[in-house]
Amino acid sequence: MAKKLDYEYCKAAPMLEWLGNKWALVVLVKISENEPVRFNELYRNIPSVSEKVLSQVLRQLTTDGIIRRELFPDVPPRTEYSVTEFGRTLLPHVEALLNWGRENFEQIMKNRQNVK
Repeated sequence: MAKKLDYEYCKAAPMLEWLGNKWALVVLVKISENEPVRFNELYRNIPSVSEKVLSQVLRQLTTDGIIRRELFPDVPPRTEYSVTEFGRTLLPHVEALLNWGRENFEQIMKNRQNVK
C-alpha cells in the first residue's frame, strides 16, 4: 500500500516538488509549445533526459492533472500528451520564471564562475 503524503505543513509542497524536479517544468513547457505531442517527439526535443525519467515526469504531471495522456488504439498504439485546463493556469507562472531566468542568465553564469 502506498504511503499517504501529508502536506499539512505546506500546501505549496506539490508544486515545489515539480520545481525540484529538473525536468518537470521543461516537459510542461515543451508540451505547451507543441501540443499535442507524442513521447518520442518529447524525448528527441529534450536533450539529456532519459526515457525512464521522461516517463516518470509524464506520469507525475498526468497524476496531478497538469497534463492529459490520450491513448489511441492505432497499430502500433499512439499516445499523445497535452496541457489540461488546470495545467494552463500554471503556465503564466512558469513563463514568469522563464523570463526571470532569461533576464538574469548572464549574472547567474558570472556568479557561478566566481565560485570556482
